This record gives sequence, C-alpha cells and structure tokens, in this order.
Amino acid sequence: MRYVMTPFSFADPFHSASSRSAAPSQRAQVPHRGIPTTIYEHESHVVIALDVPGFTDADLEITVNNGELHVTGKRSAELPAGAKVVFNSRQTDAVERFVKLDESLDPNSVAPVLESGVLKIQLSRMPQPQATPIRIRSAT
Repeated sequence: MRYVMTPFSFADPFHSASSRSAAPSQRAQVPHRGIPTTIYEHESHVVIALDVPGFTDADLEITVNNGELHVTGKRSAELPAGAKVVFNSRQTDAVERFVKLDESLDPNSVAPVLESGVLKIQLSRMPQPQATPIRIRSAT
C-alpha cells in the first residue's frame, strides 16, 4: 500500500518496503522502520528531509533507480571492549524510505547533506522545455 501525494508517492512507513527488493528468505531477517520525512519545494528544487538521529553518513545509503529515490540506513550498538549489556532500550535496526520522484526532477542532481540527525536531499528541477519557433517559407 502506498500513500500518494502530488507530486510524490511515499512508501507506507508502517510496511517494510524490503518486500519489493529482497528474496522471501531475506525479508524477515532485518526489521525495518520507516523514516520520518518532510518534503518541501522551491521554484528551482525540492528538498527531502529525513530524520535519522544516531546515523552517520557511513550508515546511510542513497540510490535512485527508475524514478524512485531509496534511502536505507543500518546501525548496530557499539560497546567498549570487554563491556556487557545489562539494559538496552536503544533501537539498533535498519530504516528505509522510498520516494517516487516527480518527472520534473533531475535524478542526477541528488545532493545529500547530513546535519544534526537530519538528512537533507536536494534535487534540482529540470528546465522546462521551451517552444522553438519554426519559420515557414513561402513556396513561391
């Protein structure tokens, strides 16, 4: 199930999108959470802001394929050498978000910046095609 919001489509945050890309035996191995997302637009570009607190740029991967932006992240708990966990309420799992891109956006213009737990991905709009006047010659 997908939510459709003009001009984008969002993967349902309560449904693992891994079912589209992973083999059945791989789907149950890693629990996924949807990434809280805000998308805003300017005249020349669109920004997709994703909340990814605790993730580093090395933990995240961004791909664009067939007009769809895919953001995944995976992290694990780090313990000092010789330490033993006695209590843990921190989530150490994977997150992902699919965003179907509008045709007006340039998929080659992806510019991600990670700052203070927010991943902002900027995509530029492609220039609008301009009408080209064609001169008509007289047959005489």
